[in-house]
Amino acid sequence: MPSSNLQSRPFPYLTGATSGIGLALARQLLLLKASPVILAVRNVSKGESVRRDFLADPAVRSANPDAVVQVMELDTEKYDSIKSFARAFREEYQDVHIVMLNAGVPGLRRHVAPTGHEATIQVNYLSNVLLTLEFLPLLESTAQKTGLPGRVTWTGSRAIVNTSLATKSPIKPGESILQHLDAEDNFFGLSRYADSKLLAFLFLRELPRHYGPEKVIVNAFCPGMVNTAMSDVLPQPFRLLADAVKAVRARTPEKAGWIGVSAVAVAGAETHGKLLGDTEAWE
Repeated sequence: MPSSNLQSRPFPYLTGATSGIGLALARQLLLLKASPVILAVRNVSKGESVRRDFLADPAVRSANPDAVVQVMELDTEKYDSIKSFARAFREEYQDVHIVMLNAGVPGLRRHVAPTGHEATIQVNYLSNVLLTLEFLPLLESTAQKTGLPGRVTWTGSRAIVNTSLATKSPIKPGESILQHLDAEDNFFGLSRYADSKLLAFLFLRELPRHYGPEKVIVNAFCPGMVNTAMSDVLPQPFRLLADAVKAVRARTPEKAGWIGVSAVAVAGAETHGKLLGDTEAWE
């Protein structure tokens, strides 16, 4: 992948960048000479530790000796935090070329976010929608200056095949889908992650009907099974099984990260509103 793809779009920010796929993505962007790279994190102390590690990394120092990495606070369970982050970003930066929305939670245990919504739906879906909308104007203005479309890439999942809104208990008259999913009686931990990714997929599918790719391309990628710590929250019997399967089938976060870089730096306007399974559009 030519590094000029990112040198010409040097203002990316990432959510979920302190572990797993997001950590690998951030490092790979730095290796491709992106700078500054903004890490939007809930745990600022952990984010600063990651920043120091990046700047001390011999490979990063060789490829990108003048790299700038900044840590900014963002709690995707809270709308106020999202809006404060977007406002602080706009005050400091006049441009943004790349937005990578990778923050996610597995959703096995029910937890209500401060917004009042079930946390898996909040973090994996609703907050990513708000972040996308918050940054579209800045992405558009940057695209107008550079002549290059801005990019928003979500981390998606083909696990959506494991769920269907049609197979759940009926939605009551006058009840919205979100109200239905927020209800405690309708929470099923093993399918909630897939529920949240299905909503994200449907949002992306609908987006091209209202917003074209001329100024900003919005897509998602699924790198398949990845050996991250997300399965650590599973009950022990399930965790042991998941670890065994991952040992045989899962990609490393580094390999998954390169698939994400391809989605944000190589894939073109034809991927607008689409989920990429590895590097091909998935329907």
